[in-house]
Amino acid sequence: MTESNLFELVQLIKSAAGDPSAMTDAIWEAGYRQPERTAEEAAQITIDTFLCCNSFDMPTEFWPRNYDSVLQNELMKAVGGEDGELLGADLKTIASNVINAGFSKEATNG
Repeated sequence: MTESNLFELVQLIKSAAGDPSAMTDAIWEAGYRQPERTAEEAAQITIDTFLCCNSFDMPTEFWPRNYDSVLQNELMKAVGGEDGELLGADLKTIASNVINAGFSKEATNG
C-alpha cells in the first residue's frame, strides 16, 4: 500500500461525507478495481451475492443487475466491512480496508 493511494482514497471517502454508498460510488468512479477473476471465480462471487440478497429478503429491484454491480457490491463490503463494522470508522481505516481487499486504481486507456 502506497501513501499516495491511501491519501487519494482518504480524499475520495472524505468527499462522500460519511455516506457509504457515496463512498463506494466515488471510489468506483475513480477507477479502483480488484484484479480480474477467472470465470469460475466470477460465477461464484455472483452466486454468493445473489444468495446474500435472497437470504436478507431484499426486494429484487435492489439486486445487482450485471456483473459490474456484483463487483461494486464487493467494494461496498470493503467500505463498510463484511458485517458493517467499519460504518462510522475513521477515513484511514476505511481506505486501508479497501486497499487490503485488493482494490487498486486501474490504468485508464487513452
